[in-house]
Parts: sequence; C-alpha cells; structure tokens
Amino acid sequence: MKKKAMIFTIISVILISVLVFSFTLYNKYSLRDKSVVTGARVKSMDNFIKDIENDIERGVYITGSRALMSMEQYITTNGTFIGDFHPRFKETFLNGTINNSEMPLMNESNFINWTNKIKHEAEKLDINIEFEIKDIFIYHDSPWEVRIDANITLKVQDGKQTAFWNRELKITSNISIEDFEDPLYGINSDGRVTNKIIKTTISDFVNGEDTTNLQIHLNNSYYMESDTAPSFLMRLAGNLSSSQYGIESLVDLEKFKSQGIATKSRSTVDYIYFGAQSTTNYNIKNMPLWFMLDEEHLAVYECEEITEE
Repeated sequence: MKKKAMIFTIISVILISVLVFSFTLYNKYSLRDKSVVTGARVKSMDNFIKDIENDIERGVYITGSRALMSMEQYITTNGTFIGDFHPRFKETFLNGTINNSEMPLMNESNFINWTNKIKHEAEKLDINIEFEIKDIFIYHDSPWEVRIDANITLKVQDGKQTAFWNRELKITSNISIEDFEDPLYGINSDGRVTNKIIKTTISDFVNGEDTTNLQIHLNNSYYMESDTAPSFLMRLAGNLSSSQYGIESLVDLEKFKSQGIATKSRSTVDYIYFGAQSTTNYNIKNMPLWFMLDEEHLAVYECEEITEE
C-alpha cells in the first residue's frame, strides 16, 4: 500500500511539474510574442512619425507659397498694401483668411486643414495625433528667398496605448521670391502695370558710352540686390525703407505711359520713383530722355561719366 502511495505521489509530482513547466513555457513565449508585437508596433509608429514630419515640411512650403500669392491677390483686389505684415501672414497661413476674408487660393489649403488631413489618415491606423502650433515666423535670409519657421508640438499615441511620443518640431522651408509680382508696380498703376521679380544676369551696365546692357535691364525692369532698397516682404507691406535683403529695379516709364498713366520726373530706381524721397537726379547719355538716376545710383549703374546736364 505504501509502495502504491509512493508511486502515486511521484506521478502527481511529475504531472504538477509538467503543468508548471508548460505554464511557464506558455507565459514565456506569450510575453515574447507580445514583446515582438509591441516592438513592431513601436517601430511602425516611429516610421509613421518620420513620414508626418516630412508631410509637415511639404505642408509648410505649399501653404507658405499659397499664403504669399494670396497676399498679392489681396493687394491687387483691394488696391492697398498688407500693412502689418507678420500677423496678416500668420492669419493667412493658419486660417486661409486676410482680415477675416476668405482667400480663394487658400481653399482647403491652409495649415490647419493640412494637419486635420494628417489626423484623419492617422485615425485609420488607430493612431491619435494632436498638433499644437506654437508660432509661425517668416523672414528673409537672402534677398531672393524667404524662410518660414514653424514651431510645433506633436503628440502621438497608439490607440491601444502601446506607446506615446511628445516631440518639439522646428520645421523650416525656403521659398524663392522670383516670379512673384512686385506690389509696388500694381499699387502705383491702379493694377494696370505689373512686374515679376526676375533676377538680372547683367553685371556690366555701361561700356564707355555704350548703354545697351543698361537699356536691356531697364526694358525688362530686372532686379538686383541693393542694401538701400526694401526687401520683398517690405514691399508687400508698403514699407520703402532700406534692408540688408533689399532688391531694386528700374521703372520703364514707357509701360506707364502706354496705360495712360502720368509719369514723374524722378529717379527711375523703383523705391525712389514710387516714394517721396528727395534726390538730385541726372539724365544719362544714350538713354531715353525721361530716364533719370539719382546721384547715389550713378556709380551703381556705371553712369558717372555719361551724365547729361
């Protein structure tokens, strides 16, 4: 009897050991499987966040470009400069409005729309996203480009609460100003004369008394860098002060005359011609009779030796 009891006890111990081993083995592999799944999910979300950052960068560029075009459209439609530029740009960029008026070019293309689309796509993947747009800055870092900095807090959480990210993003995008229209021309011609910003390729304007290159530069109203002239963003605001990122063109008065617009006897350097600055002006040999340069620009356009009384 004792022998049978011992055998039963041994069998029981073996069975319990097998059960414990099986349970332990199951938990081990179950935890390992969960760890593999969790790791894969975290890696997938991390890649998704990188894609979001790239999408935001594209969004800043596209929305910023449309916002600048919308501001030009506003100036043309209303016949007035933007005024206080930075808050107006921020309003246009985020909401697609200027002074609370909807801008057609921003239809479903403002930055809030852009982030909402990203959130909608994330929900399809059981990912929750929140954007906190802390600030938007626009400024020049060269005469020919504007730079947009977007400071954004990005909060991302898996729908199953597997993982959570909280990232501070600074998204930067540069936009060329070439081929945008200079608002100084439109405002000062009641919208009848426009001038696209095209960077000049001419460096030598005058050779002796040969002014052929200067004439080409004038006829096309090309632009060159000038630290005594206003920048593109300043032009949108109607600010004719000087800037280290300034650009200037020469105003072809024939285009104004052809539109029946009275012209003035002033230096044809654009910010001087359209402004109220008082200058001493000179006619130039082998140039149209109406063409004049102020004293400070004679050297800039290499005309010091060919002035006319």
